[in-house]
Amino acid sequence: MNKRLLVLVLSISSVAAYGYALGGLGGFLLGRGSVTYVVLGLAGGTGCALLALKLWREYLKEVFGETPKQQGPSS
Repeated sequence: MNKRLLVLVLSISSVAAYGYALGGLGGFLLGRGSVTYVVLGLAGGTGCALLALKLWREYLKEVFGETPKQQGPSS
């Protein structure tokens, strides 16, 4: 799978996981909160975000890490 697409999927997954954490936290306002949602949402969101950042850094190294070829004078 293309690294850029995988980074996109991981980024969206981190937002969704943080949404679950907020949902679990918001449940406490209604008296039916779940610590499991909060903990798993925070852990999953942070894990997905860190993995996305790592893959993005590797992708940028591939793209910009190559040295440009030296071009001679045009004749």
